Amino acid sequence: MMLSAVGRLTRAVTTSLHAYHNVRSIHQASTLLAGHSKWQNIRHVKALNDGRKAVLFIKLARQIRLAVQSGGPNPAVNNVLRAAIDEALKRNMPNATIQGILKKCTSQSVELKKYTLEIKALDQVNVICVLYTDRFAQLKMDMATILRKNFALFFDTMHAFDERGFVEAIAPADLKSDDLLSVCTDHAIETGAEDIEVMDENSRLIRFLCDPRDLDKVKKELEKLNYSVEHSEHAFFPKSTIKLNPEAMEAYEKLKEKLKAMEGVEDIYDNVELTG
Repeated sequence: MMLSAVGRLTRAVTTSLHAYHNVRSIHQASTLLAGHSKWQNIRHVKALNDGRKAVLFIKLARQIRLAVQSGGPNPAVNNVLRAAIDEALKRNMPNATIQGILKKCTSQSVELKKYTLEIKALDQVNVICVLYTDRFAQLKMDMATILRKNFALFFDTMHAFDERGFVEAIAPADLKSDDLLSVCTDHAIETGAEDIEVMDENSRLIRFLCDPRDLDKVKKELEKLNYSVEHSEHAFFPKSTIKLNPEAMEAYEKLKEKLKAMEGVEDIYDNVELTG
C-alpha cells in the first residue's frame, strides 16, 4: 500500500501541536477573552511565494483572469482587477504581458472554476490543494501521476484543517498605537470578524479572521472604516503541525514544487511546521 511503503521516509517525523499566541477571541456577546493564536504560523499554509518567476507569472495571470471573470475587464470599475494588476506590476510582470492577458480574457468564453483536492504525502503530511481550471479532469489525472511517483495519493485530509477566511489590512493612520488592539477589536465585531491578530504594531497591520462565507463582507466593511486591505484569502489552517526529518522534508519539497508548477494550481496548504 502506498502509505505504508513510504514509512521509511517519515520514521523521525514527530507530531507537535501548533504554538498559539497573540490573539483575542471575539464572541457575539462582545466578550473578549485573551487566548492563543491558532492562526499565527500562517507561513506554512500559504503558497504565496511561488519562487520561480515563470510559476509566479502563471499565478498572477490566473488572478487577473479570475478578476475579469468576476467583475469585467475594466479596472476603473473592477477593484479586484485593479488590485490584481497592481500586484502583477509590483512583481515585475511587464505591462505588455498584462495587456495581453486582458485581451485574451475578453476573447475567451471558457470560465475557470474552483476545485479542492485532498492529498496525503509520506504517510504523515496532510495537504489541501486549491485549483482554478477549466480542465479539471485532465489536471487531476496529471496530478495523480505526480503523486504516485512522489510517495503520495489522493486521500481524505479535510478533517485535519480549520477552514477560515482572513483579511490582512493596515489600520487607519489616525489610530494611535496604544488604542490599536482595542479599537481594531471593536471594528472586528462591527464588521463581523471573529478573531483578530496584531501582526505588526509599527505598520498597524492587522489580521481579521472570519467565516469564509463572510470574507467579502468583512473586507468591504473594513474598507468603509478606512482600512487599507493588503490581502484576503479563503484559507485552510492545520489543526496541528508536524516536524519532518531532513530526508522527508526534501522529498515533500520536491513534490510541492512539482504541484505548484502545474497550470491551475493556485494554493497549497499543509500541516508541515516550518523551521528557521
